[in-house]
Amino acid sequence: MDSSRFFIFALMVVIVFVGMFGVNDAFAHKAQIVGDYKLDVGWKTEPPIASESNAIEIVLTVASDFDKQRYDAVYFASSVPASMDNITGIAKDLEVDIKIESGKKVFLDLIEDTEIPGTYYGNYTPQESGHTKVHIYGKITDSEFEVTFNPEKVEERTKETSTSIAIPDWIRNNAKWWAEGTIGDSDFTSGIQYLIKNHILDVPSTESNTTSNNNEIPSWIKNNAGWWADKLISDDDFVKGIQYMITNGIILV
Repeated sequence: MDSSRFFIFALMVVIVFVGMFGVNDAFAHKAQIVGDYKLDVGWKTEPPIASESNAIEIVLTVASDFDKQRYDAVYFASSVPASMDNITGIAKDLEVDIKIESGKKVFLDLIEDTEIPGTYYGNYTPQESGHTKVHIYGKITDSEFEVTFNPEKVEERTKETSTSIAIPDWIRNNAKWWAEGTIGDSDFTSGIQYLIKNHILDVPSTESNTTSNNNEIPSWIKNNAGWWADKLISDDDFVKGIQYMITNGIILV
């Protein structure tokens, strides 16, 4: 294959790849360039379901030169060089409100992720389905900014959506190793916690009881993991064990 044909082939592969993966990611979280920084805003659990606890996730990072070329970038001048230090610990400097369709505007209290600097969450349970509008007014170092996002639409709560679970198939290996004792309890729970926080594993929302003193994992959860790995029980049954561990503070999300 000559060089010109190879270039065309490679370009087609890139276009197909972006079409398969880039569009879905963009739909879930919306990005906006503000000065030297990039804001990604969306629901922590997607898709958002009416009457199910959720949170608005705001991720602040330093924008690349490529990011700043976006046509919709918001410019502001700052006398302070861009740094992750400038976007850490600024929850009090971000005023965030959310509104669904023609409903009431609600202001969110932000909490910064202790493990991911620049990532903030505002807990919110949507009470109705509809399109979402998130308005952010903030200040980074000596510069103020104001932006509006329209994250993913809130869906109506139905039997199908309330039990919808997305579990990557390769997690079965981890579950099997845990059930067989190849890896320990802490290794398995830490792995599940990482997958949930990074949206690789989507688990229906449940309230975490961090004050619970019951940190022992019941044997039925490990049994379920082994049976699920062998495809003897459903994804729903496996996730019940994960929800139990979240509720009892064994897995922190």
